[in-house]
Amino acid sequence: MQVQKLSSEAQLRTCRRFLAEDPVANVLPLGDLYAPLLNASEIYLAIENTKIVGVGSIYRAYPIPSIVLGAAEDDAKQALIANTLKEISGDFISLLPLDEASLFRKHSTVLRCHNEFQMITHEPREVKTGDIGVSRVSSKELEALNQFYVNHNAEAWIPIQFKTGPYYCVKREGKIVSAAGVHIVTPQIAHLGNIATDEAFRGQGFATACTAALAKNLSSKGRIISLYVKVDNAPAIHLYEKLGFTKSRDILFLVMRKKADG
Repeated sequence: MQVQKLSSEAQLRTCRRFLAEDPVANVLPLGDLYAPLLNASEIYLAIENTKIVGVGSIYRAYPIPSIVLGAAEDDAKQALIANTLKEISGDFISLLPLDEASLFRKHSTVLRCHNEFQMITHEPREVKTGDIGVSRVSSKELEALNQFYVNHNAEAWIPIQFKTGPYYCVKREGKIVSAAGVHIVTPQIAHLGNIATDEAFRGQGFATACTAALAKNLSSKGRIISLYVKVDNAPAIHLYEKLGFTKSRDILFLVMRKKADG
């Protein structure tokens, strides 16, 4: 088995087809194969007998790089890990199923971790949101959206994500007080994120209204809607279940440090 870096449009199309066979399990590396995330990602292919048997990516838009792997046999994943870590010099992030937590053990030390659920829906439920006014964030409002997320310590937000897909918000007195958007949009699946409400406005259904508008927009094009949520975030889980999301997989979020000899 050999590992090589993505080098052609033909390989890109093949990788997309390979990962799209299971878009729920492959949501993160699949998303890295589409602009704008592709522009900030390094894509690696595990190849055996001229056939692609695994895909992994390093996403570098965050302060700490993120390594994610597509569904594949363990030997392909181990080969991808060994090669991608050659391009990492210190700390990095990875999200992976619980039963794959040991894959990085040989090469890295875990600094911290927590458990999350992946939740999905094929048809978001309609919910009553009363007279809450929800609007799509325009490009002219990007700086206001960025400031909202900065003020709320949204670790998973970077402005490049605004180019990925729609963001919806609720405003009060012209100021964004709640917002929801996307990390990833592909033809098969959209992955929601950056769902936040100002503390002074919580409990009024604003996050529900924003997320409902967002999910409706994306699902109208036939996509699966996906998101990750911490297992101990009961209010958020309740919100997503109300919108028709169900738990699909257990996910481990890891912050790791590459070993000196890794």
